[in-house]
Amino acid sequence: MEPIENDAQLLDRMRGLFPTDLSPGLDFEIVEVEHAAGRAELRFELPEETSNQFGFVQGGTIATMLDACLGIAGAVKSGGVLAMPLIQMQISFVKPVPVGIVSGTGSTTRLGRSVAFLEATLTGQDGTVLARATATAAPTPFPA
Repeated sequence: MEPIENDAQLLDRMRGLFPTDLSPGLDFEIVEVEHAAGRAELRFELPEETSNQFGFVQGGTIATMLDACLGIAGAVKSGGVLAMPLIQMQISFVKPVPVGIVSGTGSTTRLGRSVAFLEATLTGQDGTVLARATATAAPTPFPA
């Protein structure tokens, strides 16, 4: 598989590589990618089933969404040829995440041969920052 630099073609590849269901009841869509910036925009639909007894999204679900943003951003920077298994992830839960629509942005700070540095942010529909993450990953070729 050859790297793709054209954003429209890369978006198609990313949508083919990543299933739209991260876990039962948690769906997402890759909205936009930018190869040069190593950036990906995602949109998540969070049903009531993802909430805790206080009506907010569970922390594990938030971590899963941030992981998706991080991994897809790194894959985008690689032109769609490398997966980004995480070595470490640091999460800041800024505000409670409501059920409904949440946007996620992942970006690649640096993509090296053996390590990648990634960042992600989840925002509410009004643009409020809900959670952030930084991570390191071990770039690995996608299986053929």
